Amino acid sequence: MHQFSSGKMFKHLDRIIEWQKTGLSRPITYELDMTNVCNNRCSFCFGFYGGKDRSVLSVTDAKDIVRQVKDFGGKAVTFTGGGDPLCNPATIEAVGFARRIGLDVGFISNGLSLDESAAEVLVDSCTWIRISLDAGTPEVYRLTHGLNGATFDRVVANIKLLVRKKKERKSKATIGTGFITFPAVTADMVPFVRISRDAGVDYAQFRPLLKEFSRKEINRRPDARTLKAVEKCLSLSNKGFDVLCSIHKYGNMKSNTIERGFKTCYGHHFAAVIAANKKMYLCCHMRGREKYCIGDLGKSSLREIWRSRRRRDVYGKINFKDCPLFCRCDGFNHILWDISQPILHENFL
Repeated sequence: MHQFSSGKMFKHLDRIIEWQKTGLSRPITYELDMTNVCNNRCSFCFGFYGGKDRSVLSVTDAKDIVRQVKDFGGKAVTFTGGGDPLCNPATIEAVGFARRIGLDVGFISNGLSLDESAAEVLVDSCTWIRISLDAGTPEVYRLTHGLNGATFDRVVANIKLLVRKKKERKSKATIGTGFITFPAVTADMVPFVRISRDAGVDYAQFRPLLKEFSRKEINRRPDARTLKAVEKCLSLSNKGFDVLCSIHKYGNMKSNTIERGFKTCYGHHFAAVIAANKKMYLCCHMRGREKYCIGDLGKSSLREIWRSRRRRDVYGKINFKDCPLFCRCDGFNHILWDISQPILHENFL
């Protein structure tokens, strides 16, 4: 069971039982956006890039939110976006605070604004850090992140900086790189893995591109070149370096399987999203969509929002046509849907 396995939720049987008995649980993990500002121009971004919302959390507000997460039974918080967390000067202090009060911390960034002092706090505080590189050459980086070759080189150097700081400070943080796959970037998959391996990270991860809010736009059936490249990349794993991918997603795409296999988004009960404008949304794919806003931390506490009629109403009106296939909660939903269904002869294993 690797770090991206949905089966990890069985480590939290108490929350699953709580949900089964009451129909309500408390989130185990939270995504927290420190800002909606970003210094990249990724064309496939699920965040706020290109929009008018340029919210930034103050360090005071961030600490208050993190404290509420802890007090409401949260186990972990991922600093992500939104925009890029390193575009907010308050982020590094908030990361350190989250760890000091006992939360596990994850961190996702494009890596462009990383410096030595930030790297030291991150490797000291985080359980894991992932840099979204999405390229193996400057040319493809220009396509995926909208920036030039010098920027690509700088980000690669910053990844190496993280690895160096991890070694110097004897950190146990897992460091990885991410790559979103679609046919136009297939040729860069192997170079990306080699760059990541040479940089000394612990893993390189592939995920298929999910375009925003429209089933019609999803690349349901990857071309043969992408699937062959995935196989080639997997063979490049070695001791101390793993190539990981959401293999079930590629399998479903290959077979053109587009049915979800569940009828209700139960995963929402276990993973929450807090945006930089202090609003909470139903999931990470719904940031900025008022239809799926479940509350505002500027007006109510986290506990009040989670137990509110507003959250129940929004949850009850989820329209899967608004959701990408193979979404963030997809794996959780398959597990929870199976658990929720009647079982014949349950004592015969």
